[in-house]
Amino acid sequence: MTASGPGERSVFTIDRDTLPPLSALRRWIARALPDLGASHLWAVQLVVTELATNAFEHGAGPVEVAVSATRQPCSALLEVHDAGEGRPVAGTPSSTSRRGRGLALVADLARTWGVRPAEPGKTVWAWIGCGTGAVEPCVVREEPILMDPEPC
Repeated sequence: MTASGPGERSVFTIDRDTLPPLSALRRWIARALPDLGASHLWAVQLVVTELATNAFEHGAGPVEVAVSATRQPCSALLEVHDAGEGRPVAGTPSSTSRRGRGLALVADLARTWGVRPAEPGKTVWAWIGCGTGAVEPCVVREEPILMDPEPC
């Protein structure tokens, strides 16, 4: 389903028995929110995949992802619902850990985020502003940078 206008909500359901790759979820987001700029879309895709992964790994039942965008203020609302009773808990990973950074990324990229109870389970939501994820453009140099042929 595609959001065809501002504020329209699109829903993607992940069945635990037939988990699609996260790339399919990211492609769906791009189709559902076609008016987002590249950096905003990147931030939305990252936050949704982090929240959906948490819901799939720690929740129960199918995972429902909903997205919608508004123009004034320019932002995207992301909602991830699962039937599990547990609430998200931010991890404190070591520098070598491969896990535990998802909610820190969500907190860094979201204007605000939270959890609301639902029957059954919960919905984790986040608002992502349009300036989120913006990066400086690359500088194209006239001359290539050459390495010093005589190292220190």
